[in-house]
Amino acid sequence: MHVDLWPAAVSVLLLLWISAAWDLRHQRIPNLIVFTGAGIGTALQFVFFGFDGLLEAFSGLGLGLAIFMPGYLVGTTGAGDVKLMAAVGTFLGPYSVLIAGLASIAVGGVIALGFLFLALFSADAPSPWQRYGLMFRTLFATGRPVYLRPAEGEVMGRKFPFAVSIALGTSMFLIWQSPLNGIVN
Repeated sequence: MHVDLWPAAVSVLLLLWISAAWDLRHQRIPNLIVFTGAGIGTALQFVFFGFDGLLEAFSGLGLGLAIFMPGYLVGTTGAGDVKLMAAVGTFLGPYSVLIAGLASIAVGGVIALGFLFLALFSADAPSPWQRYGLMFRTLFATGRPVYLRPAEGEVMGRKFPFAVSIALGTSMFLIWQSPLNGIVN
């Protein structure tokens, strides 16, 4: 996507932040939001770029799905997050959705580290460190990885709304790519 196309930039930002707010409140992202977003992204690509835009939208959708599908398959990412990144791909196209997806994963990692450090200072919740140590010792002793689920109330067992990471990571990418960025520097 050419980010100087303000209707598309505003539309994708609305999609992202509506999804993030919904995910924060309900721990899910409705299909109506992501499918509407994907439709708008595809339509805008077609309006601005014709059939080349359709190819860009569908390629971005496919790559957006592919970026988060492994996380979904192993159970660390929800289906709504995968569909949201695919919808974002219709606006951004394959190259930009790849960078936005990686930025979103990085933001999610920072948030996860924040959750982990909360465990150090939370006297109320069981610490994950004993569980992590047991998983590491098992790997070291047997050569086989083992996953132990978090204990009830453990900070690492809490779900965090990944749409927030997607919104932050993609917004940061859009700001970085913005023509206004040259003015600020």
